[in-house]
Amino acid sequence: MDEFLLQKDIKMQVSDIIRSYKKGNSIKEVSAIFSLSTRKVRELLSNNDIIMRSHKEASYIKNNKAGDPFDILTVLTPEEEHLKAMALGLYLTEGNTKNKNSIRFSNSDPALVKIFVKFLKVVCGVTTDKIKMSLIVYPDVSQKKAREYWSSFLGLLLERFTKTTVLKNRNNSSSKKHSEFGTITINVHNTKLLGIIKEWAREYAHVAQLVEHIHGKDGVAGSNPAVGSDDYKEVKYG
Repeated sequence: MDEFLLQKDIKMQVSDIIRSYKKGNSIKEVSAIFSLSTRKVRELLSNNDIIMRSHKEASYIKNNKAGDPFDILTVLTPEEEHLKAMALGLYLTEGNTKNKNSIRFSNSDPALVKIFVKFLKVVCGVTTDKIKMSLIVYPDVSQKKAREYWSSFLGLLLERFTKTTVLKNRNNSSSKKHSEFGTITINVHNTKLLGIIKEWAREYAHVAQLVEHIHGKDGVAGSNPAVGSDDYKEVKYG
């Protein structure tokens, strides 16, 4: 074979290998496709300045072959911006911001929970089959009625419930009033989306601090903890 054609064929193969890896195939998958050793594939990618994915990034792609299970709105209406701001304020004050793998929000107030679920659906573009729910109730609350209530109110299927926890008997009448249907936890397991929301929350907290400083007021939602605290360090996904 003509040397020029041989070199051209090699370059085309390298381009195909790079394209296959960037498409999301693992080193092992690429090596199988092109009948090369994993060592050779790594060498070719390295020689062409292709940055290898971390273990977490590779794991994320492997678990999301069809792409991200969410579709974030890039252009928001004023109403959607307001929804986003409200949800971030709720996440900062009521969400589990220390969780490293999932977006988790717990509350017994239906209106607040609905705001957060709507934020996930509308702003983040999370499909309902990716939203899970768990419930905490007292023994005097019907588990069936509570699940049916939340399912209907939030527009989520009953199948999205993962578990229900029953607490010990209560004597406090005020807790009964505020927990008629129990406390629900909304959970979306996605490290990439979690990182995006935490970054938004950090930006929101920064703005809240500025507003608090300008107006000299305390208690602005999201102003604590301060920006840069451990809770809001950048989250890398895998």
